Amino acid sequence: MNTQTGALLHQAHMTTIEALQSLDELLSANKKAPAMDDLLGRKLKQLSRVLRSEVESHFGFEENHLFKVFVEQGETGIVTMLTHEHRSILPLALQVADLAVAAAGSAFTDVTWTEFKDAGAELVEREIFHIQKEEMGLLAAISALVDPETDEALADTYRREVG
Repeated sequence: MNTQTGALLHQAHMTTIEALQSLDELLSANKKAPAMDDLLGRKLKQLSRVLRSEVESHFGFEENHLFKVFVEQGETGIVTMLTHEHRSILPLALQVADLAVAAAGSAFTDVTWTEFKDAGAELVEREIFHIQKEEMGLLAAISALVDPETDEALADTYRREVG
């Protein structure tokens, strides 16, 4: 059974993966700090927006609303694992988002490029692996554990809080 909540989370995951792939391409294409231009500045600002939405709003929705439904049904294993991953991804994503916005405003230095490249590469690896787990495990669990009324309420909350 497809759920509204699962569909919303899936769409957010696809947006995040697209941003992470764009980040990965930027990192792979540039051994040294790339020259700043309008296009790169826009890409960096967009990357920052997507990352912040993922780790602040999306993670917040899962932890504050969805995971509570799972815990009420005794499904604590998946909640513990995903929450632990959120805690390791959050500071890294915020670091990359902050570095992206700073560079969009004033260009990368050799030092900030190295920091961005290292943190960005680690983020791509961790976040894509995390999204794969959620796509395979969490979305299936939502279908199995969340009744239609709860799904509708969760989806409404997601739309209101995340967008």
